[in-house]
Amino acid sequence: MSTAPQLELQSVEDGIHPRPSAGDWAQALLVKTWSVLKWISHRVTVQQSHKTLRVCESVSLGEKRFVALIQVDDQRFLIGGSAASVSLLSRLQEAKAFAAVLDREAEKIS
Repeated sequence: MSTAPQLELQSVEDGIHPRPSAGDWAQALLVKTWSVLKWISHRVTVQQSHKTLRVCESVSLGEKRFVALIQVDDQRFLIGGSAASVSLLSRLQEAKAFAAVLDREAEKIS
C-alpha cells in the first residue's frame, strides 16, 4: 500500500473563462472610440479659442538661423533668430486684402 497523499485533479474546463462575444468587443471599442473623439474635440476647441499668436511663415537661413513672420491678433512682426537669440527686425503694416487692392487699381483704370 502506498502512503503518498492523493492529489485531487481539477478538470481543465474549471480554469477556463468564457470568451467575450463579438458584441462585447464591439461595444467596448465603441465606448473607447467615443471617449477619444470627445477628448480630441475638447482639445481642438480649447486650442482654437486661446490661440492669438500665429507663425504665418518661416524661412530657414541655415546653421540654426531663421526669419519668421509672426501675427499677434491683428499685428504682424518680422523676427530673426539664431541659436543664441531672437530679434525683432520690423513691425509690418497691416496686410492689405488682395481684393481691395484690385478694386482700387481697377478704379484708376476706369
